[in-house]
Amino acid sequence: MKKIVLLFSVLVLAFTSCEGPMGPPGTPGEGMNWEIINFTVQAQDWRLVGQPNALGSYYMYEFQANQITNFICEEGNVFGYRWLSNNEQTPLGQVAVMGEDLGNGQEVLFTEVYSFSFRPGYVTFFIDYSDFATDIRPMTCDFRIVLNY
Repeated sequence: MKKIVLLFSVLVLAFTSCEGPMGPPGTPGEGMNWEIINFTVQAQDWRLVGQPNALGSYYMYEFQANQITNFICEEGNVFGYRWLSNNEQTPLGQVAVMGEDLGNGQEVLFTEVYSFSFRPGYVTFFIDYSDFATDIRPMTCDFRIVLNY
């Protein structure tokens, strides 16, 4: 009797547990979509804001980035990175502590701060120097923006 009940149970499970065709995919959840955009600012393209060596002077460059939508600005995440040598990257606002030996026991100490801002359709990269020595143009820099929404 136990064998008949067991056989009947197995047959019922086999016939009632079939799956139909897969349905359409649902809408992605928050944070499920991402996109990477790479940017290069050539040394000659950095724009000085303010006067050379003046207080508050800094360098900037703005790119058009149509991938940055109103939705991403309001509901998504935007992460910025600066490419360094040897396929290494560092998150923005990167603070680079620098120094230069002028000889005769004199040295100059300063920091470089690499940062970015964004708005729908645009991303802007900035370089600020703590000593405002903006008479020397920054070098070519490679950046990466990661959109997550």
